Amino acid sequence: EQTMDVAQFIEGSRTYLPVRYVAKSIGVEGSKILWDEATRQVTIIKDGQVAQLTIGSNILTLNGAKITMDTKAKVVNGRTVLPLRAVATALGANVAWNEADQTVTVK
Repeated sequence: EQTMDVAQFIEGSRTYLPVRYVAKSIGVEGSKILWDEATRQVTIIKDGQVAQLTIGSNILTLNGAKITMDTKAKVVNGRTVLPLRAVATALGANVAWNEADQTVTVK
């Protein structure tokens, strides 16, 4: 359990969380979460998988293969936020939404 410095939010039926918390929740070490200010690109490395997202783009690149997401990565309050399900499932996690209590579970 962690306290985030930017609140999660739902936009267009997608849950967004800060990239660092998404990555850590699926077992990514902090040193494997990279930010390139020049390209505005985040790289997440987990178990030989390399996921890259660029702010303002709806393309998730996983090991060089392009995956079109139905939403874009963005910056909110100085933090990169990502669509949780797209990123977590690309890196091998299972994501479940509970409509009744509006919670997301990542395993």
